Amino acid sequence: MCAWDQYFIAGEFPEWGAAFATVIISVIMLNQIIGPPFFKWAINHVGEAHPRAEMHEFDGVRDAIIFGLEDQSLALARLLNENGWQVKVACPDARHIEDVENPRIDILQIPDLSLDILHQLGTKNAEAVVVMLSDDENYRICELVYEHFGVENLVVRLNDMANFERFHELDALIVDPGTAIVSLLDQMVRSPVATSLLLGMDEEQTIVDIELRNPNLRGLALRDLRLPLDTLIQSVQRDGNMIISHGYTRLALGDRMTVIGSRESLEEVMRRFNL
Repeated sequence: MCAWDQYFIAGEFPEWGAAFATVIISVIMLNQIIGPPFFKWAINHVGEAHPRAEMHEFDGVRDAIIFGLEDQSLALARLLNENGWQVKVACPDARHIEDVENPRIDILQIPDLSLDILHQLGTKNAEAVVVMLSDDENYRICELVYEHFGVENLVVRLNDMANFERFHELDALIVDPGTAIVSLLDQMVRSPVATSLLLGMDEEQTIVDIELRNPNLRGLALRDLRLPLDTLIQSVQRDGNMIISHGYTRLALGDRMTVIGSRESLEEVMRRFNL
């Protein structure tokens, strides 16, 4: 109700118009104040909201769970294993497991995609969950992981771009096979050195993201970290935002740093940062 409406009502009905207009305005104001939080409470109460669970504290072991058994998932599992990850591959279809020869990977047959099964897989301790099933199955897993475990890295191989927004709302990292190769080739042309590092083509060096969990390093400037000479901090991300870093940038707990270096040196850096 605007001022003109209030003036009109008060003029047309002098005995009670002013009081009525005041009541209407008060109701509108209360609705603006109380309405949004009450609506949010109602959505949560009926179970229609998707609040993200709190992430667990790092236990010193990097765990990953891959859903789906195929050549790509096995290759990913082996690559993660080589880089110090503990990996489980979960497969709903037992027939696929029988077809794997000498997997040297922890492959588990699961009867369904329920919350109980996710608990049995140890999802609460996982740093990454990768889903490579159908979009409906992937979404079921992502929704449970998001709401009950809050896993930091939730990676989805998308089958249909029409489902992009559904996964995006769950903060999933989405890989579209239809565009991934083109994007990779583009990066290889425009930034061959960085892309080679990402692809693991340089046996001497690699690149990783490391989160600062060591309270002893909080407030320390990058220049004072005394990192191994063959390592380089490429970027620093804080609260989801990339910050322009330099030698005088002071670290905060939870900062995520992209670091380049040899595998041995990066292991040393990870031990220091995750202490």
